[in-house]
Amino acid sequence: MVLLVAGLAWYYFFVLSAKNQQGNEATTPKTFTPFGGAGYTGGTTGFSGGTTGQTDNNQLNYTKKLRGLWNQPTSGAGISDSKVGSTVRLVDKATGFVYEVQLYSPVQTRLSNTTIPLAYSAFWDGQNNSFVAQYLKDNNTVSTNVLSLKAVSATTTDQTISGFALPDNAGSVSVLGETIFYLQTRVGLSQGFTSSFDGKTKKQIWQSPLTELNSQIVNANSVALTVKPYQNVLGFAYLVNTGTGSVKKLLGNVPGLVTLVSPDASQVLYSSQSDAGSSMALYNIKTATAVAVTPATFPEKCVWSKKDATVVYCAVPENSLDGTSLTAWYMGQISFSDDIWKYNLKQNTSSIIEHLADDAGEQIDAVKPILSTSEQYLIFTNKIDGTLWSLDLSK
Repeated sequence: MVLLVAGLAWYYFFVLSAKNQQGNEATTPKTFTPFGGAGYTGGTTGFSGGTTGQTDNNQLNYTKKLRGLWNQPTSGAGISDSKVGSTVRLVDKATGFVYEVQLYSPVQTRLSNTTIPLAYSAFWDGQNNSFVAQYLKDNNTVSTNVLSLKAVSATTTDQTISGFALPDNAGSVSVLGETIFYLQTRVGLSQGFTSSFDGKTKKQIWQSPLTELNSQIVNANSVALTVKPYQNVLGFAYLVNTGTGSVKKLLGNVPGLVTLVSPDASQVLYSSQSDAGSSMALYNIKTATAVAVTPATFPEKCVWSKKDATVVYCAVPENSLDGTSLTAWYMGQISFSDDIWKYNLKQNTSSIIEHLADDAGEQIDAVKPILSTSEQYLIFTNKIDGTLWSLDLSK
């Protein structure tokens, strides 16, 4: 029965999710010019709407606290800071084109028009120069490609894209800085690898009979692996040392377990879902103790502060969660209308800092939250339609 449930969970959370979004041993990465390559006409574009681009209204309102950055589905975005301000790069899902949006101005630039067909996810590196793109082939095989942008010349914003392909069906991809983690699975076995974005450095750090896992690169030394959640099914979380491959169990026997480990690997924000209800807690790894955290949300709607190890920002549903919320949400049966909250975990307090629906004029079910290095901006994706948003935390 457990195997059947796990199989159904894999279908719901991986294959079905990939379809709705149009995710063997590893082989040496091969040189790869993505999808036949493409030329580039480049240049700055206006917020003109259509299959890509934004509305004039969003262009004029770029100084708003809550700003719509992209009004069509995106595969994934990254944010970087410079002396002049923060900049977001994104992959438009329909075309695969890469765009850059300045958060301190209305300027939007198309960097590449290389077609990446219906990539359902894109994970950016720390410098916003490379990303990992995943898309579903016609035979339900997941293709994963590590792609890098390179300027055509010093006098233009034009960029070319090149890279290499990871083995088919590479799963549970996560990125931190310049490091990629991914799983390769076969019947009854999973193997985890770290890789650099140039493909020159690759290392196996994990091997286990557990195959249905979500990953998080915690820091340069640690990767967290959590069994994919399903209500009432007991979940487990592990911390893998990237240098030695040693494994430490973080949590176990938690129904519907979802985790987010702190950057210093000292704490785990986690949620559980069962017929008894849904809850969130903070687990201290050193003391092996947990305290309840309210209001409850899913840790994948949260992001740890880069400046304060006791602070977390989360998107929290306006209505309380029940024990069936997680599975129904993953399957696309329900959506939430979120607010943004700031949690002080040291004092165990929380406060609402943004009513998203009030400012956006629409329902936002926020996922993939990312903080700028300065922590002025929080960017996130609306799970309902794939649109991209930014919140100015200084206002």
